[in-house]
Amino acid sequence: MKKLMGTSFLGLGIGIFCVIYSIHYSGNLKSFMNLPSILIIIGGTAGALILAFPYERLKTLGSVIARAFRRDHIDLQGDIETILEISEFAKKNGTLALENMAKQYDNDEFLQKGLYLLADGLAEDMLVATMQNDIYFAQKRHKQGHAMIDLIASSVTSLGLMGTYIGLIPMLEHLEDPTSLGPLMAIELVTSFYGAFLSYVIFMPLSRKLKNMSSEEALRKEIILEGLVDIQKGKNPRIIQEELIACLTKKQAKTMQKNGKKSKKPFEFKGKKVA
Repeated sequence: MKKLMGTSFLGLGIGIFCVIYSIHYSGNLKSFMNLPSILIIIGGTAGALILAFPYERLKTLGSVIARAFRRDHIDLQGDIETILEISEFAKKNGTLALENMAKQYDNDEFLQKGLYLLADGLAEDMLVATMQNDIYFAQKRHKQGHAMIDLIASSVTSLGLMGTYIGLIPMLEHLEDPTSLGPLMAIELVTSFYGAFLSYVIFMPLSRKLKNMSSEEALRKEIILEGLVDIQKGKNPRIIQEELIACLTKKQAKTMQKNGKKSKKPFEFKGKKVA
């Protein structure tokens, strides 16, 4: 089970707390509770989502939002070290023996699939095309989820503006009745507040977080793919390392070059060496 990401909860908590505390400090929380405004924002956003996306896609909205609060640890330095271990193993035992090594990577479907393809002797262009398809369709699925979050973020701000119109037009029609101006102005301002709060404090940051996570995942897979192609070409592990550390920060690259490849639990190959 993936661990929860503390920074996501921290950022969301800080944003909500500061807004609520400011409201409480400057006035009355009840003044910001307005049923028509809530109906405009929630009802309008729900209607837009239902209109824009099919039911099967809408069922994934909860899991898409939850993903922003789950920790997908990306350790590029560790991945490069893994590639170097695989390279050393393939150099000693041959690429066909990678099928045995792949079994220890059950928690990494992408890497495991690449190792099986290498062991099967797939040509370089077929290997790249197959793995690139995985990357492409994973990114496409992610974008479909991001599109729902983006629609919510844009809809609530637009609906907030709509609430301004809904309150302003009747208010202008009843300027002669001062008692009606207050409730109408409340709809106008509170709806705009709801829209801005939901968009800028919650859904736009969520969308950005998910897109960053998706980009990091794609980068990781590209690095793994490049390493697998280098292994297939029979490149020296040292050359592979120098090529792959370009994706790291300067500090990470210097640390890796200084310390060399960290030793992990060695893979014990019990089969016959394959040339």
